[in-house]
Amino acid sequence: MNKKNIGVIGGSGYGGEELLSLISNHEYINLKAVSSREHKGKPISSVFNSFVNFDLVFVDPEDSVFLECEAVFFCTPHGVSMSMTKALLDAGIKIIDLSADFRIKDHDTWKKWYGTEHKEPDLIKDSVYGLVDIYAEEIKKANLVAVPGCYPTASLLGLAPILSKEVKNIIIDAKSGISGAGRSTVEGGMKKDIEENFKAYALHGHGHRHYPEIKQELARIANADIKLSFVPHLVPMMRGIYASMYVSTDTSNIDIGLFKDFYHSSKSIIIKKEVPDIASVVNTNECHISMFKTTTENQLLIISAIDNLVKGASGQAIQCFNLMFGLELDTSF
Repeated sequence: MNKKNIGVIGGSGYGGEELLSLISNHEYINLKAVSSREHKGKPISSVFNSFVNFDLVFVDPEDSVFLECEAVFFCTPHGVSMSMTKALLDAGIKIIDLSADFRIKDHDTWKKWYGTEHKEPDLIKDSVYGLVDIYAEEIKKANLVAVPGCYPTASLLGLAPILSKEVKNIIIDAKSGISGAGRSTVEGGMKKDIEENFKAYALHGHGHRHYPEIKQELARIANADIKLSFVPHLVPMMRGIYASMYVSTDTSNIDIGLFKDFYHSSKSIIIKKEVPDIASVVNTNECHISMFKTTTENQLLIISAIDNLVKGASGQAIQCFNLMFGLELDTSF
């Protein structure tokens, strides 16, 4: 396959930087354009010293150069991609959206959790949820892919195999590195606040915005409504998601083989007997999963660990690109 011209809209955040790094090593991608309102006109190499081989400058998100691309990645806050996607799709350009704009299928749920009307509700039904290890066949045919959030990726990959059983309820106790909050938040004081600290967050109001995303996909995979509690925490590290998930189900005939069979063709999913750790997944596109029976009768503990910026965002986005353009899932990893 010849190299594909691609663009990145929103390339100056942590997710955008990680995506650019992966793109720079991808044998079938030619980086055509990268946008940043903050750094418009600056060479990419002057903002990110590690990209000295990139001779591009940051452009405006509305620059016509993006119409010369065959695919565009969005690494933008919610509300941005929905206002730009239709024009790009109409021009025959495939969209890989790392924001939340097309993840939630129900418009009322979107409005409840994100506080705005969706500008392109008709496109929601055409979007494909980009959980590559579950929905690969749908992604291959898609023109618009919504890349899952980091918490949902870790949680759903850990839980999907067990959903073939009758599950009564699930508690997700998840921890995240602070890079998930975004560069401006981290550099605006969060890095100092979380030093030698640890806390839960998003407990007021509805809760964390990833909750409806997880709930939606659990119901879809299980074909049943499952009671779910989700509590996120911030830990004093930059990268990583560590999800401890307590599942109420009949454990009598469940062992680790269920997970190995489920992911037998997924190279990036590593099923482990020992307890996963963040250090082993940082800067990789892997998800490490283990399962244990707890001291509570008919309860499983499933632990899932990923790098939130790679498998939880840009790495999975690249896997979506691979599938959409007929490449092997793990091309260039």
